[in-house]
Amino acid sequence: MRLEIHLDGTWHACAEVEPTTENSSLQGTVRIRYEADYALQHLLARDYRALSVRAPVDLGVRELPHWPSFLVDLLPQGAARRRIERDAPAPQSPWMLLEHGAVNPVGNLRVHPAQPRIAPAEHPGFALQEMIERGDVFVDYALALGAAVAGATDTQGDAPKFWIVEDEYGKWHPDNGALAFRPRRYALLKFSVTEAGIRAEDILRHEAVYQKVAQRCGLRVTRELPTFSAGALLIPRFDRRIVGAREIRLGVESLYSVTGVIDSATSPLRHDQALIALARHVTDFPREFREYVRRDLFNLALGNRDNHGRNMALLKDVDGTIALAPIYDFGPAYLDARAIARVIRWDGEAPGGGDWKSVGERLDIRFEEAGLQPPASEFAAVAAETVVQLRTLPDLMRECAADAHVVDRRSPEIERLATALGELGA
Repeated sequence: MRLEIHLDGTWHACAEVEPTTENSSLQGTVRIRYEADYALQHLLARDYRALSVRAPVDLGVRELPHWPSFLVDLLPQGAARRRIERDAPAPQSPWMLLEHGAVNPVGNLRVHPAQPRIAPAEHPGFALQEMIERGDVFVDYALALGAAVAGATDTQGDAPKFWIVEDEYGKWHPDNGALAFRPRRYALLKFSVTEAGIRAEDILRHEAVYQKVAQRCGLRVTRELPTFSAGALLIPRFDRRIVGAREIRLGVESLYSVTGVIDSATSPLRHDQALIALARHVTDFPREFREYVRRDLFNLALGNRDNHGRNMALLKDVDGTIALAPIYDFGPAYLDARAIARVIRWDGEAPGGGDWKSVGERLDIRFEEAGLQPPASEFAAVAAETVVQLRTLPDLMRECAADAHVVDRRSPEIERLATALGELGA
């Protein structure tokens, strides 16, 4: 299977990946090698030009006991996977799913399409409100074109999601990876999840509210914030950039990929493990440490339990910078009827609340064990900074148009967290 990477406005063959056993599961052995010409041109690169920060460009052959974690990022999940399986004439192995569903994923890496994507016939496009209100018409058209989001990096849930693109006349089109016009901007259109229960639309609407709160608190967000209208959320894409007449695609790699996790059910990830991996791969770790810790504290404060490793990613820019991508899938997951559990926890974090002094001490120990500088003082400083913001967070939530029931429900939890963090510096 050929992998391609988008550089300088076009796709380039960069690597071959193939199973080396009849075991077609994620646990089957795999061989990966960069294309020789590509490797010689980008030798030793581990940024946006590499398959993964864990697999720098080289001339060697990698024999792996299981799938590389970056490949799992491309594997279709959720509703997109079920659609592929439903339409297929036979049961689909992970390799077959990858071949069919990873030709237009997030980021700048894809599987070479077995059949070239064809630009759709001329279509006038949809006004934004029309696209949302005429949901069935748009959804049918988008599915027919193959514009459903299939990659796993930010689509682990089952919310119907579609890549869309705006033309120069302000009309929106499904994006299946083959466009017959010059795009003005790229976005993701996300609908609510029926299985989330009676609060499904509240959860989706509050993603836009929570993004405003995050921006006001100094967390990293997209330049243009998501907007909610008539049951759908329009999310600007952070992995696409239009520079003049050229499209730039940035590399995106999930936290699971960065830490080498293949199956989160059998290999649970802790925050200290994630931070150690970030220390080894990002270009400015003190900055990313602060951003990472603050994000999780706000997750706790605001009830965003859905903090699995595909809801955070690295963004690999064309200037060589490797940093956390803007925050996404950030909402009141505690309202979800499916009783979503907090996935990634701190070493020493107790159910229902953390002994933050113990968390800081254990974080130091884990960093020392990894041969890295302990970050205890930085952790305490970030906690102290966050406490100040937590004290006024309910008022800020109201200013950003959070519903009263959300503010009322979170306020006691925010106060408890602020008190516990405050004791860290006592």
